[in-house]
Amino acid sequence: MFVPLTAPRPRTLNTSRRLAARGRDLPPPSRGPGPAPDSGWTRAEARARGEARPHAQSGAASASFEKEVRVRPYTDVALPCAFAFVDGPDGLELSWERDDIREVFEVADDEEYFRFFRSYDFFEVFSKVVYRFGDGREQPEEQSGLYGGRAAVDLDGMAEGSLALLLRDVEAHDEAVYTCSASTPHGRGRRKIKLVVEAAEEPPVRFERRGEEHVAVCLSKGWYHMPNVTWLNRAEEDVSNFSSVEILEERRDGAHRVLTVLHHRLVKLHETYVCRILETDANHQPVKSIRRIPRRKHHMYDYY
Repeated sequence: MFVPLTAPRPRTLNTSRRLAARGRDLPPPSRGPGPAPDSGWTRAEARARGEARPHAQSGAASASFEKEVRVRPYTDVALPCAFAFVDGPDGLELSWERDDIREVFEVADDEEYFRFFRSYDFFEVFSKVVYRFGDGREQPEEQSGLYGGRAAVDLDGMAEGSLALLLRDVEAHDEAVYTCSASTPHGRGRRKIKLVVEAAEEPPVRFERRGEEHVAVCLSKGWYHMPNVTWLNRAEEDVSNFSSVEILEERRDGAHRVLTVLHHRLVKLHETYVCRILETDANHQPVKSIRRIPRRKHHMYDYY
């Protein structure tokens, strides 16, 4: 939706910083419902999801982080966070926010500069809040529309000091550095976790019997314009030459979900196979959270 802009006001050359501070570095999504109080997640699920890695520093990141968690798209993940001073929901103030990676580039042409800003609705606020808990309850009204119904914290786990953020159906745009901030009458603390979303989807593999042979089958959850399918066996040998790809369903924009079948005569039910699906169309690569924001090169004032 496009809303006509009001009369321009002079601003100094920190437009991109103001936009970033207000959380408008991603296109404003439609606001979805907040997470239900009963998320259905368990502590066992939280421990089973996500692989914590040692501290690392990325040159492109805006801030350091303590752990890195890597996940395949269209799966669920837990971002760990725990404090010894947390012993339950009473008196707890908790927030999970995302710190996106930003790049600023200069443009000499005013038309190119304003073309960028005309694509935004500046009257829609894009919140950085992924999850918030306070006054003894979850506060979905503070939550970004990107995470409505997808983000939760296990309330039972709070008794043990666990404040892990549980994200469902992770996609490329969820890649960011997440900050966990908590305070109680007994203390306060902060943790930063970097979430990295891998490029290739890795759907679960199932076995079927077709005629006289067993086949391995996997179905994409994502939508692709030019999917590249790779099959690997337990020894990580590429056996993709023995596979076929079928279109399962198609959208109006030409993207489709695919069904791929491994027809190797040596397919065994006790063997382990991995199926990976990757978008190869450069015009339809998944959009991540890195946002390039223009800054005018030869003007003392910016307008928006």
